[in-house]
Amino acid sequence: MKSCYTENHEKIRSKLADSERFLSGVEDSSRIFAMLGEPNRMKIILALMEGELCVYHICEITGAKQSATSQHLRKLKDNHIVKSRKEANQVLYSISDEHIYTIVKMALEHSKCL
Repeated sequence: MKSCYTENHEKIRSKLADSERFLSGVEDSSRIFAMLGEPNRMKIILALMEGELCVYHICEITGAKQSATSQHLRKLKDNHIVKSRKEANQVLYSISDEHIYTIVKMALEHSKCL
């Protein structure tokens, strides 16, 4: 195979190849995209982008069973995509931060270009 050379090749390779921070970012980003890539979790995220909800209302909106919804919420929470707070005898879920809104909005916008 013939090798090609560009000015940027060495600069990019040296910057990314040995960077522990870069490799950690790749793993974390991949985990986030895996969470967002599951359709039922995406439905939950889209519902929560409209506002804070309890499990019962998330199930009602998404059409999913309570047990499955709870499992998805646990995974989303473990991966810092959603957060929860307790109010009286209910647990209310919401999107963890603005980055999630941005990522999902960009993905939805991009899907219109396909």
